[in-house]
Amino acid sequence: MGMTGMKTLFPADDTASSDVSAGQGHVANNLWLAIKKKLKDCLDADAYLTWIDPLVAMAGGADEIVVALPNLVFYQGIHNSYIEPIERCQKELGLEHFRLRLEVAGTDAMGLEMPPGVDHGHDIDGATGGGVAFTSIDEGGEANHAFSRSLSHEGHLNPNYTFDNFIKGESNQFAVATCLSAGENPGKAYNPLFIYGSTGLGKTHLLHAVGNLVLRQNPSAVVTYIASERFMNEMIYCLRFQKMWDFRQKYRNCDVLLVDDIQFISGKKVTQEEFFHTFNTLYAAKKQIVITSDMFPKDIPDIEERLRNRFQWGLIADIQPPSVEHRIAILNSKADTLKVRLGKDVAEYIARHAKRNVRELEGALHRLHAYAALQGEEITMDLALRTFRDVMGEPPKRLTIETIQKIVAEHFKLRVADLKSKRRQQAIALPRQVAMYLARKLTNASYPEIGERFGGKDHTTVMHNVKKIEQTLDKDLDLKANLEALERQLEQLE
Repeated sequence: MGMTGMKTLFPADDTASSDVSAGQGHVANNLWLAIKKKLKDCLDADAYLTWIDPLVAMAGGADEIVVALPNLVFYQGIHNSYIEPIERCQKELGLEHFRLRLEVAGTDAMGLEMPPGVDHGHDIDGATGGGVAFTSIDEGGEANHAFSRSLSHEGHLNPNYTFDNFIKGESNQFAVATCLSAGENPGKAYNPLFIYGSTGLGKTHLLHAVGNLVLRQNPSAVVTYIASERFMNEMIYCLRFQKMWDFRQKYRNCDVLLVDDIQFISGKKVTQEEFFHTFNTLYAAKKQIVITSDMFPKDIPDIEERLRNRFQWGLIADIQPPSVEHRIAILNSKADTLKVRLGKDVAEYIARHAKRNVRELEGALHRLHAYAALQGEEITMDLALRTFRDVMGEPPKRLTIETIQKIVAEHFKLRVADLKSKRRQQAIALPRQVAMYLARKLTNASYPEIGERFGGKDHTTVMHNVKKIEQTLDKDLDLKANLEALERQLEQLE
């Protein structure tokens, strides 16, 4: 692990100063070797060889030990896990009056977590005294100038992401309603608002929609959208180039802060610390905070408990994968945007196979559109089958009422004959209602047809049972969970 690019910290102007520097370097090296030897006795062998053994001391001041690190990632690893053992060994050797300074070569910090030190009692500006300090080297003016532009209050919003073009459905209606309320009454309705759901379900779209709505109502509002990774990278540069005042001015003086993919600050202690103070400042000023994540707050690993608690102070709304009907609606909307004519059979074929998220749907549509353009053909079912032959396979088999009855009976540990019988015990009546509801929702069968397949029931009985499930669904969480599990299982059979 070389130290290429590491500059001499105290260049010699003459022979005398060179001798002093060499002497100080020799002393610092001996002291550091003593600390390393003690560390070797108290650390795991692999940890010592990976993190401590490669480090060497450099020439520094009379009362300091300067240790060279090759990059910021190495610094972070040292600080996260080994600062306490180092300081303990330093104290045991009676060297606590020496300041241990870690210096990092001038590398591009973009994408790396900044070395901890600012808010943990360590001085990164080189103040005198014991402890550990951090110094960055090769602070290039060009990088400094380029980065200063990102500290403006420009919102970075996508004007195409609005509530008007967001396709709503049962899977996202709660999240849409809460985001709409936050956009209409920033800082008053739900604060903070935490939106979570799997990737590709529209969280980022909703985040931008909130910002665009706020600016449409109040063009002078300061709205800041930031991905958590970008937040971390900006903080890294600001720490390197002594611009933390600018950084805090940007994020603690906005009216609406929109933070995407907050789960990426997992394990990033300094980023979490800075975000914690940013959150507190905005929340106290009643400024709107909207956060998205692909995890529920309690499921985000390696995050400070005080931050996790704050994510749950306001309202948490989830986005679920869209149903088949919702996917078809989304697909048709995307097709209209692309000015692509999409037949009902083709839309249903794609929607029944691209089940995971909206991005998968959109990707399938773009692929079909491109294939049609290359072949010079119109989009038909035959073209769709050829386009997705190796991806989606054969067209879906339509669900039958018999298949639904079989799956429902197995789920509730009954016989299909029980669902068709006239017995009215709750243990049978509820599964029968569920089976009728699913038959109506997932097949093209009419009420009389469904009634006929359930032992000759009257169509009004089927209508009553379907309506009863629909009315109970939002109140009975167990019923909702059973239905969702059954629908997922039935979708796999198509």
